[in-house]
Amino acid sequence: MIVPLTITKIGEQVRVSCLNCASEDTYRLHELGCVEVATATVVSNQKNIILQIAECRLAITRPLAMNILVEPVVP
Repeated sequence: MIVPLTITKIGEQVRVSCLNCASEDTYRLHELGCVEVATATVVSNQKNIILQIAECRLAITRPLAMNILVEPVVP
């Protein structure tokens, strides 16, 4: 099931499915490794979302995170 990043839980592993944000934001996220099919772990989901992709942690604002669609990774 594909859901916005904002409704994920701490510790959950997700796969990025779609980036529905402005082209500048999409470009910057791609530069930082947040691309479609990337696997990530949700480190924090409070005011901002902290997402760990490989060895990199990204702090993402809640409005931007609402435009990032993810699906849970089934172990």
